[in-house]
Amino acid sequence: MRVKIPATTANVGCGYDTFGMALGYYNYIICREAESASIEIVGHGAKYLPRDERNLVLRSAQALCDAVGSGPLKLAFTAYNNIPLSRGMGSSSAAIVGGLTAANYMLGQPMDTAALLHMAASIEGHADNVAPALLGGFTINVQEGGLRTRRLKIPGALRAVLAVPDFPLSTKKARAIMPKWVELADAVYNVSHAAWLAVALAGGDLAGFGEMLKDRLHQPYRCALIPGATDVIEAAATAGALGCVISGSGPAMIAFYKGNKTLAQSIGMAMKQAFAAHQVEARIMRVAMDNTGTQIEAG
Repeated sequence: MRVKIPATTANVGCGYDTFGMALGYYNYIICREAESASIEIVGHGAKYLPRDERNLVLRSAQALCDAVGSGPLKLAFTAYNNIPLSRGMGSSSAAIVGGLTAANYMLGQPMDTAALLHMAASIEGHADNVAPALLGGFTINVQEGGLRTRRLKIPGALRAVLAVPDFPLSTKKARAIMPKWVELADAVYNVSHAAWLAVALAGGDLAGFGEMLKDRLHQPYRCALIPGATDVIEAAATAGALGCVISGSGPAMIAFYKGNKTLAQSIGMAMKQAFAAHQVEARIMRVAMDNTGTQIEAG
């Protein structure tokens, strides 16, 4: 069988550790029964990702086996990694969700979607990437008192351009730079923007969605880790983007737009040039949104 898992962008500007969105760009995992657990890797990370029990796909699949009492993992995986690693596009969440989904299917689906989501969030440590990876769409996640997730369908007209720098940025490092305390005015700013953003997206108000992407909780600090990030945001807006933010914990930057291929090209070129002015080479990716989430294609 084959699993198709979307890339994701977390935070979506003002929704720090709360919002997530699935992107129309995918990893694939092929799985078959075997005498013991194994994995082959094609694409990103093929030269250095572990092939033993440290591998995130294998760890997640084994965690599910342990949870349902099926014993040692006896599945062979081939992971086709298209999502860049450590760039803020949900590569680890794709591995977790892919491993869990594949193992669950091969074992006769003992876990429902809600149980898979809770296990994925437990492995990842938070739900802002795993929820959209599994469910698709735009997700709002609350983890106090147990995980609660709401999913909104993303309007079909919304598109995105990503500028993906040629250097990685670990989530651990991006979290370490965050302050322990924030000003009350900044907290109020983000609460109001996050509430408006969700309502705007639900109502198909893409202009309102773009206006509310601005953030004061994490981006002002994380931009210091990404040379040229502030200029990229300004360049994308000048080129016609609805808004531009750090994708997840970065270093990729994501600009949202409503329009045609010509507009996307203009936005992408502006972002690339803004990075280049800071001696950063960036790959430009144009993607649609994903409202389906992880899909199983049985062999």
